[in-house]
Amino acid sequence: MQFDDLNLNPSRVTRLVGSIVAIFIALRLTDDFFTGLGVAVVLVIVLDIPWSLHNRYVARDK
Repeated sequence: MQFDDLNLNPSRVTRLVGSIVAIFIALRLTDDFFTGLGVAVVLVIVLDIPWSLHNRYVARDK
C-alpha cells in the first residue's frame, strides 16, 4: 500500500484533522471515557459543519 492508494482529497483530510482535533480536545476536557466519547462526537459534528457549508456554497456556484 502506497501513499497514493489512500486517495486523499481535501474533504477527507479535513474530516480526519477535525476528528483528531475533536478527540484531542475531548481527552483534555474530560476524565471519563464515555463523556469524552460524547464530547468527541459533538466536536466532530461542530467542526464538520463549516466544511459542509463550504462544499454546498461551492457546489451551488457551479
